[in-house]
Amino acid sequence: MSKEFLSAVKGSGIGATIGLFFGMATLATIGFARMSVFEGILLASCAVFGGLLFGSLIGVTGAFRREVEEPKTQRQRTLAQAS
Repeated sequence: MSKEFLSAVKGSGIGATIGLFFGMATLATIGFARMSVFEGILLASCAVFGGLLFGSLIGVTGAFRREVEEPKTQRQRTLAQAS
């Protein structure tokens, strides 16, 4: 798997979590006074889906990627010490 794909998956998880909290906060604000259970579930699931899409878009750009430094070979260490 590529680094971009793994970053998109991590971003999707983070975005889905943020979307879930946003959906629950929206439901807590609006309440169920004029809304059925189906509409509440639909609103929360749309918020999760939006967060998932946004998170994968941000993740694929590299926001959630850690760059790992490649280990130096013996020759590179020798050249670095000589200079």
